[in-house]
Amino acid sequence: MDASSAMTILGGLGLFLLGIHHLTEGLKGLAGESLRKALETLVRGRFSAVAFGAVFTALIQSSSATVLTVIGFVSAGLVSFPQAIGVLIGATFGTTTTPWMVAFFGFRVQISSFAMPLIGVGAFLWLAAKGRWRAAGAILAGFGLIFVGLDYLQTGMGAVEWNIDSFVGDGWAAKWLLAGLGLVMTVVMQSSSAAAAATLVALHAGSLNFLQACAMVVGQSIGTAATSAALGAMSGGLAVRRSALAHIIFSVIVGVLGMLLLSPLAKAATWVVSGLDDYDGVLAVAAFSSLFKLMGVVVFFPWLDAYARFIVNLSGKGDDSAVSRLEPALAEAGGPVALEAVWRALLEVSRGAVDAAGRRLAGEQIAYQPPEESVRRIDHFLESLSLETLDVADMEPRLVRLCHAIDHLKRLHEDLGDATATTALATSTTAADAGAQALAAWLEAQKAPSDVVSGSVLHAVDAASTQLSAERKALREKILESVARQQTPAAAANDVLLALQWADKALHHAWRIIDSLDAAAGK
Repeated sequence: MDASSAMTILGGLGLFLLGIHHLTEGLKGLAGESLRKALETLVRGRFSAVAFGAVFTALIQSSSATVLTVIGFVSAGLVSFPQAIGVLIGATFGTTTTPWMVAFFGFRVQISSFAMPLIGVGAFLWLAAKGRWRAAGAILAGFGLIFVGLDYLQTGMGAVEWNIDSFVGDGWAAKWLLAGLGLVMTVVMQSSSAAAAATLVALHAGSLNFLQACAMVVGQSIGTAATSAALGAMSGGLAVRRSALAHIIFSVIVGVLGMLLLSPLAKAATWVVSGLDDYDGVLAVAAFSSLFKLMGVVVFFPWLDAYARFIVNLSGKGDDSAVSRLEPALAEAGGPVALEAVWRALLEVSRGAVDAAGRRLAGEQIAYQPPEESVRRIDHFLESLSLETLDVADMEPRLVRLCHAIDHLKRLHEDLGDATATTALATSTTAADAGAQALAAWLEAQKAPSDVVSGSVLHAVDAASTQLSAERKALREKILESVARQQTPAAAANDVLLALQWADKALHHAWRIIDSLDAAAGK
């Protein structure tokens, strides 16, 4: 292989990877909020979780992106851990669409001749448009780059004359070495789709034989676990660690089974495409990829619940609060999922503050330590989100309401840190008691993120806040008049006025938190 061929192959791989990246990001951006809603609607059991994982990966053409997305779903609390394992297993099968796409469109239909217009139109939309049109532009450009990359790969590989047998031999050990080479390819390229495409191009060019290509495909499937391994090493989050561990163990076990059953699966794949024009074997390799990964789904499917319990026991315990799940990996799942996670974290923190406010309004002398670190973590996570992951037209209103909720939560924390006595409230106004009851009703109704709070509960908090504000002003006039007539000592009057002022502010901020969370719920 000369330098020119090497540069052509390298450039082709680069274009293919760039195409996969743009296609993946474009499809995630185009899905937007509908992806989150579809997940909550469709993923109900084991079969639906596996099916969703397969379809989602087939659409975005990246199992690594699916892994990151699923980890984001778990971190956001949108799916349970057993459901996430089902999605991850289904994603493995979903990657088999890439070899089929490459085999048909890359070698049977010369779609590369249409690729340049796709890139041109897609790049223009991506640069000039916004929202979903921008995402559509990324998809078009991604498709175009994928097939231009394949064209360059074929050109580069056409000038390569390799004899793999002379390097690794043709025995059983050679198959394992080739599987290891496939694993390394995926780790280096960070894409099993790109590694599979390169393998098919090498097979088409005659640099590999059919069984050698199948062994490399098995190794490439194991290599997808590298993404999970990296996430597990970099993140201390419990949801990330468990998802990564589940994906690693699954990939390794299925990979070993694939190598042990390499010859029977290869023969079955050859039979599947026997009626098709498969002169170079690329369709048979695509069929092998599907059969091999389907085998993994079939083996693990009956044991998903037991497997989930095994991973939970193996990974140990840790902080699994909504705030603790705001990991950097969560942002990779896309803007809607990230904002859902922020909403859930804010709801978790706000419940404690609202409860403390309500009990103090009722006259209870309670201590409350504001979770300032949790609020800082939520703030930091929101600031780390890239606006590129958000469809501004759809997501900006929700983002703004979340910012309102954080601001009022900080103000309520300041109020709760105030040492002003609240014992005088019970005898000074009935509005404070109404506010305490309204806040308690909201806490009861909003026990879980999935609960839908009725309008009457929200209206009660709003009405109590408005009533308390009006009563405070009226009582202030009466109290000051009583002080002027020397009927009430100035110090006692000042205590009552400060308590009323505190109550008015605390209930107002509690109401604004509740109102903002309701508006940002995304239900």
